[in-house]
Amino acid sequence: MGTFVTDKLQQLNNDLVQLFQLDAQALHGDNHHRTSAPSPPNSSSNTQDTLSEQSDLALASGLRTSIEALDFRSGSVPPTERVYLEIEKVEALLSTGSRGGQQTSTMEHLFVAKCTVAVYLNLLDIILNATLPLSNEIEYWQSLRDSPTWRLLYIVQTSPHRIFSLTRSVVVSTRDHLDSLIDTAEDKERRTRLLQMIQYFPEFLKKHLISQPVSFPVAIHYEISSHRKQLQRIKEYQAECLGLLAEQGLNLNSEHLEDSTSGSPSSSSSGSLSFAGENTQRAEKFVQDQISKTVCLMERVLDKASKDTHHLADPQQQKVPSRNAARSLTMLGSLHGVSSLSSHETLDHLKDLIQIQIPRYVEETEKQAEKFHRPSWLTRVWIPALIGYLTLKYGLRYVSEHRADLDKFLEEAWDTAKRFVTDWVWEPSMRVMAIIRHSDDQGSLQMLGNESLKSDIASLERMVLDFGKEHYRMGQEDLAALSQAVHNGDISVVMRAYEHELKTPLKGAVAGHLVQTLLIQVQKTKVDVEVAMAALDKLLKANELNFAFLAVGPSLLLLWAVSAQAKSSWQKMAGRNIGMVSLQMKNSLRQVEKLLNLASSECDGHSNAQESHGGRVRPHSGNGQGTEGGLLEEYDDLSSSSATTPSAEEPLSNSLQLTAERLTRMRAKKGKVPYRTQGLILCEVHLLRTFAARLTRADGLQDKVMEDLREIEESSLTVHQRLRTTNRMYRTYGFLGLHH
Repeated sequence: MGTFVTDKLQQLNNDLVQLFQLDAQALHGDNHHRTSAPSPPNSSSNTQDTLSEQSDLALASGLRTSIEALDFRSGSVPPTERVYLEIEKVEALLSTGSRGGQQTSTMEHLFVAKCTVAVYLNLLDIILNATLPLSNEIEYWQSLRDSPTWRLLYIVQTSPHRIFSLTRSVVVSTRDHLDSLIDTAEDKERRTRLLQMIQYFPEFLKKHLISQPVSFPVAIHYEISSHRKQLQRIKEYQAECLGLLAEQGLNLNSEHLEDSTSGSPSSSSSGSLSFAGENTQRAEKFVQDQISKTVCLMERVLDKASKDTHHLADPQQQKVPSRNAARSLTMLGSLHGVSSLSSHETLDHLKDLIQIQIPRYVEETEKQAEKFHRPSWLTRVWIPALIGYLTLKYGLRYVSEHRADLDKFLEEAWDTAKRFVTDWVWEPSMRVMAIIRHSDDQGSLQMLGNESLKSDIASLERMVLDFGKEHYRMGQEDLAALSQAVHNGDISVVMRAYEHELKTPLKGAVAGHLVQTLLIQVQKTKVDVEVAMAALDKLLKANELNFAFLAVGPSLLLLWAVSAQAKSSWQKMAGRNIGMVSLQMKNSLRQVEKLLNLASSECDGHSNAQESHGGRVRPHSGNGQGTEGGLLEEYDDLSSSSATTPSAEEPLSNSLQLTAERLTRMRAKKGKVPYRTQGLILCEVHLLRTFAARLTRADGLQDKVMEDLREIEESSLTVHQRLRTTNRMYRTYGFLGLHH
């Protein structure tokens, strides 16, 4: 995953390659020429020259080995321990007193530059990563502040420690009060003092605890808010250190050197630099100046931060020290006039940074921040541990006493799950497949056969025709018409005879056709019922697939809901849920936009102030240096203004305040954000990079998001340009949309 530090490493590595690559090639050729040149024998001077040349070759070989050991091409910053070991090796080689030619000097400058880059980027990485635990702690206290439930849990968690501290405080205070009451000259028995302490305890409790105007919930709320504010102050201070180091730190961009050497005849026509002769010295001087300023800036920031951390962690000094620290920290960015350090001095300063200043800064920062961290692991876990212990204890006892019932319950649960899958999922699904493939010829919903209906209709027809022949003496044509009427369901011939026989039922039952007509009607009723059932059978047959889907649908829906919930829970636990990533990125991007909006309002306010004062704005120089050249000129003004002796009416603190505010106005004029804002933006973008690493790489989504984040953290862009980048992210990426 790319971070701000790795991007900075790649940029500085490219600058070093552009500044030193051709000299390194020339160095290889020069060393090869020296190794292949023979020396004449039997000469003492030649022997000394040979020893000196061997020493120079050893120095060049050692420098080359150390330079290769500090490899930046892998994309990872070498640790400070390795840098310190390589510095020790090179110092041992330099202590022999041998100094090579121009190529060896160039390699020495390259080694010093690589060591400085490694220490500088390690420091940036330390400060950047130190803000992440602070952000987590701030979110923890914020959750307690917003949720009464979590606040109540916090009170219960810390109650043992509070009771113990309260008891000890009461005992100590009571004893001290009794010591002030009892005459020390008199010899009192210990039992008497103990009785007096017991008698005085209710009065002390009423006077110092019960009568206090502040309630316990208000005190807890104040404690939580105080811890959060202290951590926020420490985070903002570290962010300001990070912004100052990132913006005013090491800059090896060769464009500044190209501008100064563009008129030289030794410049390469292709645009790449060929530093030979005077241009090589200018390049080395440029790198040496940048390294000296960066080392000086790191020492200033670390020394100032180690001192200010104590004031920031002091609850009694919540306002003034932080502002004074911010103003003085802002003034550290003025690096104009810093003396250039030699290679040996630079290595000594780097060793001091690695061994003393950086560890001291980390130790002091962690020590002060730990005072306001969440309660210890034991304090937060004792309630779940106690509940878990009791649950395990009584649970094991219950299991041992009801082993048979539990076994039966497990068997029934397994059988229920098995039958559910078999009877309500598998078999209905197979039935649906059979219906679709027409493999079930009989039909699962068929209630009667076609042959039975045909036989009943034929029997009814024969019965009516026989009745017509016997009762009405019908001919062939009448019988054919009667057959067609029976097919249509018309048996009115039988019904007329039935009505006639009902007039004399006894006679019709004994000597007439009453019984025959009744039996024909019974057969007709049977046929009607079978026809209705056949129609119903056709209707069910037509909707059989729908009924099959209705049977298997709820089961499949239940399985889908359970599997989807399990998958969502697993993704949340694994951190791969796009919804959770979207929410986290929205929150961080909201903080970035909030910081940029505040900085934009400050920039607009300063611009309006300049216009109201007649538009007196310092023009930009046309040397192509851009913002950095303008800032160097501003630092000249600042250094001259701060160097003046303040008058009696203007104290030194007020002078520093005016100078810092003047620097802020100058930066706002150029669309620059304050160092603290830039540091906070870097911290939030670091979080955004962490969240963006969980996004998919399909269609280059992750790479596009990373590219936009680089634009947001780029300090060379104006505030409005960075705001437009955040707006573009909202428009481009659907998971950051307002209605996602």
